[in-house]
Amino acid sequence: MRTSHPNIGPKPYNTEEATFDGLVQRLVEKALLNVSEPLIETVVERVITRKINDNADHPMEIEEAALLVKKSKQTLYNYCSQGKIPFHKSGSRNIFFRKELIEWLRSNS
Repeated sequence: MRTSHPNIGPKPYNTEEATFDGLVQRLVEKALLNVSEPLIETVVERVITRKINDNADHPMEIEEAALLVKKSKQTLYNYCSQGKIPFHKSGSRNIFFRKELIEWLRSNS
């Protein structure tokens, strides 16, 4: 009678791990073998920048937006009602996009 071992067989597919984390790990391993440190830093920086840009269109609710702009939720609600910050309505919720908030932060500093 055969019994299955929990570590044998197909593993669940994790898209983020297979793409981003796996890519970073492979790049770092290859880079450490025979590439200069400045080039390693450049590659890692580009991968991180790409990951951040991939999240630029990810919608955020007010809690996450408040953390990003380092303001309280109430301040963000006030900014929304005064038209001072970019946001979108989804029913009764205010939705924010990282890219728009970063542009807003840059233009208001």
